Amino acid sequence: MFFQPRFFINDPWAFRLPPVYGPYRWVRYYDDVLLVDVYTGEVVDVIENFFW
Repeated sequence: MFFQPRFFINDPWAFRLPPVYGPYRWVRYYDDVLLVDVYTGEVVDVIENFFW
């Protein structure tokens, strides 16, 4: 579900999120932001109610 580019946050700096490197991407999921490893699909970190 998170492998579609429309869910990726391409400019984390614009949202004051920490930069990510390697296979990790910030992904919007409803009001939350998830840090996802796009190779394995593992959710590494969650920020709840970020877009509230």
